[in-house]
Amino acid sequence: MAADEESGRRASGSRTLSRGLALLNALGEHPDGATVSALAEATKLDRAVLYRLLDTLTGEGFVTRDADSRRYRLGLAMLELGVRAAQGLEVRRLAGPPLRGLSEDTGETACLAVRDRDDMVVVEVIEPGDRFVQVNYRVGFRHPLGVAAHGKALLAFLPEGSRTPELQSVRQRGVAYTRDELEPGASGVAAPVFDHTGRAVAAVGIVAPNARLPDPESIALRVLRSAREISERLGWRPRRAT
Repeated sequence: MAADEESGRRASGSRTLSRGLALLNALGEHPDGATVSALAEATKLDRAVLYRLLDTLTGEGFVTRDADSRRYRLGLAMLELGVRAAQGLEVRRLAGPPLRGLSEDTGETACLAVRDRDDMVVVEVIEPGDRFVQVNYRVGFRHPLGVAAHGKALLAFLPEGSRTPELQSVRQRGVAYTRDELEPGASGVAAPVFDHTGRAVAAVGIVAPNARLPDPESIALRVLRSAREISERLGWRPRRAT
């Protein structure tokens, strides 16, 4: 009985998600907004279901409602997601050669991670082929922003980043070091990547077993060089002294 109930909940959740996505797609076809009647016709959904979905999506900022026209349209949260998705893909594409060079020069796993709201998500990993002992930092791996070398390297350069002594040190030297934080026995060295506006959008670095990184500072300059190369590929240019 319990298994049947669990299966029913999963089916219901999948159906709700499918309906929500259909609704968002329908709204995307109406840049000037759509009434509930128009959305019901486009999605073939019952109005009671539509209202529940619209209430939820409006509360999360994915949909907005104009009080005068009573029309619904996509909200800024959708734009934010789109920008982040495009940004992450662009960084990943442009980071390829510098990331490979970092892995080859250090003989360790080179990783690129981008921000997703309050998390960091690994979007690219280059591993040397002759290493039998690897660390668990793979594409798709997610961890809180401000945790591990990649998270701290990015957070230290964000406007909303807390200015703790540790993050201040990261900001001053431009690189973050961590040891035994996400995974016992693993160390990380990472630096921020900036876009053409000078905003920190990603972090690049090395993750390796502690035994192979007894002196993380020794590869700091190499990590910083990779971060600069990727930043320049994104259009970033260093500020000139005046």
